[in-house]
Amino acid sequence: MKKKIIITNILFVLFIILENASLFYFFKAEILTQGKNAWCLFLSSLLFGVVVLYKFYGATILKEEKKRSIANKVSFVVLPLAFLGGLYWLFTLYLDLFTRLGIDPSYSDIIPTIQVLCRRLLAGEYPYNVISMCGYTQQVTYLSMHWLPYTIAEFYKFDPRWISSSIWALAAILIFVRSLKSPNIYVRCLVPVFLVVGNSLIYFNTSGILGLTIEIMIAGYYMMMVSGLNQKNGIIQGLFISFCLLSRYSLVLWLPLYAYVLYLSGNRKQLYLSVATVLTVAIFSYVIPFLSKDWSILYRGYKTYDSGAIFEWTRLQDRGINKDKPLMLFSGTGYAYFFYTRLENLDVLSRIKLMQKVHLFCSLGIIIAMSIWYRYKHNKIDYRIFLMASFKIYLSVFLFLIHVPYEYLMITGNFVTIVLLIE
Repeated sequence: MKKKIIITNILFVLFIILENASLFYFFKAEILTQGKNAWCLFLSSLLFGVVVLYKFYGATILKEEKKRSIANKVSFVVLPLAFLGGLYWLFTLYLDLFTRLGIDPSYSDIIPTIQVLCRRLLAGEYPYNVISMCGYTQQVTYLSMHWLPYTIAEFYKFDPRWISSSIWALAAILIFVRSLKSPNIYVRCLVPVFLVVGNSLIYFNTSGILGLTIEIMIAGYYMMMVSGLNQKNGIIQGLFISFCLLSRYSLVLWLPLYAYVLYLSGNRKQLYLSVATVLTVAIFSYVIPFLSKDWSILYRGYKTYDSGAIFEWTRLQDRGINKDKPLMLFSGTGYAYFFYTRLENLDVLSRIKLMQKVHLFCSLGIIIAMSIWYRYKHNKIDYRIFLMASFKIYLSVFLFLIHVPYEYLMITGNFVTIVLLIE
């Protein structure tokens, strides 16, 4: 058993290093090509979840008594101060970035679109009317938790990017506070390092993610959700799941597995509370105020993804090693590059549609496979461990096969790994 723990802990460190190196270094430094880097990122992410299952399969989870050593007592003072110092350092980086990089729809329409939605809401208008920007008209695809928090910034007239970073910081504080319960002083010491360094890597390698997108907020949502999966409070789980569900569609195919695991493990009250919470948040934050006024916005929003995908598949780079290839398909992430280069006999839309089918088939396939596995092995593993690990495995497949593998989407998977390790 001790040998198993040592091996899995080594693998955890290895996979975290590989995942971060693939995301921030290998491809940009031209150490790995597009295909090799994408596979390295995918496998390091996927295998992390698999190793979690392996480590805890057949293990008995016990409550460990905290040691009252001097080092432990000192850590409860030093670590919070160090963590707050790390957050302050991150926010100084953000301040510098936001000062240098303005919000310009010609660079990215994500934040400008959110600002339009917020202004309409505050003016008493219907937010989901079509938006005209930079010479084109689009139907808004964003669900409520993707943009509603930014009404605070619009109302008080400050940079909306502070909302994104603040939500991530709140999630990081939650994870840090939970980590203080760990009896292992080494784990408690590593938590601030993982969280602060993981965030700073984005700033120093792909600062546009922080300045042009809101993905750090989405990462914060998913960090809270993974932490919630390791708790037995159905309301907390439902609240965090609703944040994720109403910001991105990513976890929707995993939710039936979540429900099945709670039902089979006998945690049915927790399941019912979670479902009730998700429905309540969805109804009052999206269905009643917005969707009920125009039921077609979901369909029209979904169709917008096709035109957006075609744009990304036909927007070619004019320099670099991937000259004359789509930037978003050749940025070191995802498997879309394979469909683009190997199926040139098909037109672009046909290739996209085929990849969407493969994406759906594989995402459902991994869910079905894990459901079957859990059906026969649920007595050998704690249901909370399985929920967290299964989500990591599913998300790895989902992001790898998504038809436009934006680099900023991948940071969510990276923070899910960090939180899973901590939890």
